[in-house]
Amino acid sequence: MGPLPNLASQLRITMARYRRILAACCAGLASLFTLTLFLGTTDQVASMGASRSILHTLRIDEVAVPILLINEQLAQAVEPGSYVQLIEIIDGEAPNVIANRARVVSKGNTGGTFSQSSASLIVVAVPIQESVRVAAAGALGSLTLVMQPDIT
Repeated sequence: MGPLPNLASQLRITMARYRRILAACCAGLASLFTLTLFLGTTDQVASMGASRSILHTLRIDEVAVPILLINEQLAQAVEPGSYVQLIEIIDGEAPNVIANRARVVSKGNTGGTFSQSSASLIVVAVPIQESVRVAAAGALGSLTLVMQPDIT
């Protein structure tokens, strides 16, 4: 048992000597893992060009609002250009329609490398006056949607 205790004490001494560097590396890795939870993988992150293309699809009285849908299958069923009715669902209350004709402008999965979430993010174009309620409900993940035909 000669070499093992000596190795353990050497490891303790080395860790004590470089504890600040080790702590900084651990904090950096924790930050990186946390960011991947929010951003998703690199192929799911929208580029600046994609954000600009979303802005070009908006009408003069519309804004783009990201919403989180817990039902991934429902989010995958809609396509950009589709019209949806957004319904807020709060436990113990009646469902409330908060946007009648929201237009889907983008969609993507929020689940990252280290995420257990299967929630999906979609971006909808809504009139400016509906945007605050849609954004608040979308951030809480209390939204569902009903698909509507394109009546133009």
